[in-house]
Amino acid sequence: MAYKSVSTYIPVACITSRSESNATNYNEKVNVCTEGKVVRKPTSISRTVSVSGEVVDAGSLNELRVLQDSKTEQIFRIYDSSGTAKYFKANVMNLNGDYPTGEGETATFTMDLELTSEYQSSDVFA
Repeated sequence: MAYKSVSTYIPVACITSRSESNATNYNEKVNVCTEGKVVRKPTSISRTVSVSGEVVDAGSLNELRVLQDSKTEQIFRIYDSSGTAKYFKANVMNLNGDYPTGEGETATFTMDLELTSEYQSSDVFA
């Protein structure tokens, strides 16, 4: 996994697992016209990608924290199971680090990203 900094992708993690969830967001209303019944109307879809992995180097977790602290949309590149690159925009929602105490062990992390774009097969985010 890598994030885009200006025009270069900076690798930050080797992904060991990835899951995706989609949730439908609704507007709800109850009034006299609906005879007291809740009327729900779908308004949008929230897409979340959860990733787990090993950090690339000692500074990678800090780089991910900086992305989250910026509170701004970021551009990411990941590879699917067939090795095909996918590009997307997202906000870092949650970031958790696990720092092992054993010598030679690698730090790991989990992160949730809220997608703000669809996946793209090429880097269309200039």
